[in-house]
Amino acid sequence: MNVVDFGPASSGRMWIALAVMALLAFGAWRTIEPGKIQQLTWILLGFFSFRIVLGRIRSR
Repeated sequence: MNVVDFGPASSGRMWIALAVMALLAFGAWRTIEPGKIQQLTWILLGFFSFRIVLGRIRSR
């Protein structure tokens, strides 16, 4: 039986956070008209995704 660890600085939490970011990116792509607002949304989501991965790397 595989158990996923959801404790602080665990890989399970990182994958869930990245999945949430992917869902938000999909929602932004489907609902926001192309333009400056959509580009800003993509940049912010990319920044937060980068911070999630960077936090995981730093916690090792």
